[in-house]
Amino acid sequence: KTFTCKYAVIRRDDMTVIAEMDFFPDCNRSLMYRDGRYVRFLPLLQNDIMGSDTLINELTIRAGYHE
Repeated sequence: KTFTCKYAVIRRDDMTVIAEMDFFPDCNRSLMYRDGRYVRFLPLLQNDIMGSDTLINELTIRAGYHE
């Protein structure tokens, strides 16, 4: 028997399958871009910052401005 493995990206809010793929990126952190059926993962470097509600806080800490 041949067993093939598939991966899926699932949106947690409603458990909808956002993307299906035959392989998963081999990196610790990445950004996913989706255009219809096509999915692309771009690896993030160690010092790359993801935008979030704590982004400003992270930037001030990295700049040396601790409160």
